[in-house]
Amino acid sequence: MTRFPRGVCLALAALLLGSADASAWNAGGHRLVAAIAWKEIDLPIRARIGDLLATHPDHARWLARYKGDDPDYAAFLEASTWADDIRRDPRFHDDDEAATAPTPGFPDMGRHRRWHYIDQPVFAVPILRPGDGELDLRLARLGETVRQDDAAKPRRAYALAWLIHLVGDAHQPLHTVSRFDTEGRSDDGGNALWVETPHHPRLREMTLHSYWDDLAGPPWLRGRQLDSTADRLAPLGGTPKTAGTVSSWLAEGRLLAETVVYAGLEGETPTLDETYHQRALQTARERVAVAGKRLARLLERLLE
Repeated sequence: MTRFPRGVCLALAALLLGSADASAWNAGGHRLVAAIAWKEIDLPIRARIGDLLATHPDHARWLARYKGDDPDYAAFLEASTWADDIRRDPRFHDDDEAATAPTPGFPDMGRHRRWHYIDQPVFAVPILRPGDGELDLRLARLGETVRQDDAAKPRRAYALAWLIHLVGDAHQPLHTVSRFDTEGRSDDGGNALWVETPHHPRLREMTLHSYWDDLAGPPWLRGRQLDSTADRLAPLGGTPKTAGTVSSWLAEGRLLAETVVYAGLEGETPTLDETYHQRALQTARERVAVAGKRLARLLERLLE
């Protein structure tokens, strides 16, 4: 098999996988979290979710992409990937860019890449406030906005779409940690660590972060295949009675980073062998299922 230079792999990864620094799970993985959650959510809460998301400025765009019969479910699935979709949307801007023109219904037009992660140091004494990333802070604030039934519905819908997405992000271990070397340099949640991936369907080399993003399922997963995959994975999430806390989610992510994600990775470009791949695959599927169950419990609490 031809082995491409790392520069070629980097270009291919950018084309096939998108920018990894702002995503956790690919689009299929986020839809799986949403699909698992939806089947767990009580019917009255589903109706409230649908009512809120119908006021989101991009609601019509979401429904145009979905071929099913339930518009509330369609909006919920599409909302799960919206925070990543805006990375390529010219209406929005990055933090270091000039602000774009406001669109009615949106509180702001930022892409907010820092909301998707938090840099807990892996293999180090935990610190209360890592130097980068806002995932924990934003989950709390977005939840409060969703809960405020006297707030403007489009603002709550904006917060709800972000919340659906970030709950999924919080359960991808590499969105909860970074590995630091002895000089304090970060691997940016695995984005700076290249690995050989003989089990990946498309790429022989990619970043560790991109590898983990792809584990839950293919990015194109939709329709009946999405629903059947969600049904198959859902039991892996157990039967949680509550959502738990954001701090507990992040502690789990840090532990999994130490015991699974970075375990045994040595050298400049480690090879992910069959043993590693199977354990990672099982872990990713469990995290997606748990995220879906917890998202359901969280939304039931916020919208009861």
